[in-house]
Amino acid sequence: MMETTTTISDIRNSKISINIAENREQFGKKFTEYIIDITTSTGHEYTIARRFSEFYSLYELLVHNYQIQFPFPAKKLNKLNSNIIEIRKKALQDFLKFLVIHPSASVRKSDDVLRFLDQNTANFNNKLIKEKLTFEQVNQKKKSVKLELSIVEGKEFKLHKKSMWDIVSYCIFDVGHEPIDGQKSTKKTPIIAGPYPRWSYKTKVTIKASEQQKTLYFKVFNQESTLSITPSGGNGGSSSSFSSNSMGNGGSGILEEHNSGSVTINTKDCKVDLIGSCSVDVDKLQITNQSPTLHVLHLEPEGSGEILISLLLL
Repeated sequence: MMETTTTISDIRNSKISINIAENREQFGKKFTEYIIDITTSTGHEYTIARRFSEFYSLYELLVHNYQIQFPFPAKKLNKLNSNIIEIRKKALQDFLKFLVIHPSASVRKSDDVLRFLDQNTANFNNKLIKEKLTFEQVNQKKKSVKLELSIVEGKEFKLHKKSMWDIVSYCIFDVGHEPIDGQKSTKKTPIIAGPYPRWSYKTKVTIKASEQQKTLYFKVFNQESTLSITPSGGNGGSSSSFSSNSMGNGGSGILEEHNSGSVTINTKDCKVDLIGSCSVDVDKLQITNQSPTLHVLHLEPEGSGEILISLLLL
């Protein structure tokens, strides 16, 4: 009798758990496989095995394509250590749970997630196409190189004499020279409150082969803002205004207190302060058309924060 297989269309109502981590050896190399037990919404049960590198490949794809934010465990040299395996097992279980309950159906139903959990996928990888091309190869053959850039998030932004929780930031970037806010070639992320902004900004970048500096430049700014709250109940109601300095803890207290009205964050004609800047030489990165690569860029001055970006060669 042939074994039946089941295709998952949405993992929301599935039960997915990691109960066992087993050390294995193949072609002289030792590694750990995490055994994943899956029960679909229809009650079908099956088991798959995935290595840490396969989990990380899925994470890279989802960060680039959907700008997900998850504290994925770091790669370790002593990966066969029993303590590290146990810590990873818990973190990977949390990652799967994060995907199951993710509010976006696009993430839960993505081809990447479904292919990862498919029992017919022998080995999962983040290679999008078979023929691999590098930035250097394309740069030598064509007049310009096109990249897909995701500015995913910022972390631990700090500004002198200002609470982290009062920061309302955005990021601008340009190719070959420092970005100038308002200039046509300079692009800008949404404005997000808090020291850990989730910009989730995705765009395409063209780098000319003739350019001497194949560099992406980034600047992060704090945008002072005024929060206007209009109570519900009609046009005749009065409104209240608060500066961003009074929005403690990201403004959550104010939003809860006035949740029956409409809230507007006004940044027009408000003061702008530079949090920090950074740059990255694209030709020094290992960018390919097969899979996205993640890069953490530290802002200058030192200690002012960092941004997470992802790049893919088109």
